[in-house]
Amino acid sequence: MDIVVQWVRVYWTKESRGGPGAVRRSVLPEAFPLPEAEPPFVHEMHMLERNGFSPSTTVTSGHPPKSQVEMTEADNCLRVLPVRDAPEWASSGLDVTWRPAAVTMRPRQTLRWQINHRLTAEGGWYYRLDTLNVSYGNRTTEVFLRPPTHRVDERSLL
Repeated sequence: MDIVVQWVRVYWTKESRGGPGAVRRSVLPEAFPLPEAEPPFVHEMHMLERNGFSPSTTVTSGHPPKSQVEMTEADNCLRVLPVRDAPEWASSGLDVTWRPAAVTMRPRQTLRWQINHRLTAEGGWYYRLDTLNVSYGNRTTEVFLRPPTHRVDERSLL
């Protein structure tokens, strides 16, 4: 079965954390049209504050690394669980003892999973929002532009 993964990652600092910056970030897309590529592939979109949130893209053949997403295919179903890949000095603001369960997808279903992080660097705090879009057996270029079959919101107030 065709599996397509799209990561949309947004990076910002305190400069666009509140007010006009937050308004600008709130209208950034959670998904993009897919490039022409043969599944399985990973389509990554990065939007950085320092570049005016202008999207940059990469496409990698194959599945995402197990260090990013646990995906298990069995009995015509796909089980998906993103790995919290932020360093241990990052904070998601979440209770680390609780985590949503993996999502089991059936053919022609999609998933959108979001989680945010607060990270430290030499210049102070910065923030990242990760949106994982997964399509199982549906690889039209517009697949992620429609509402997903499954949605998990693991975002927290940072």
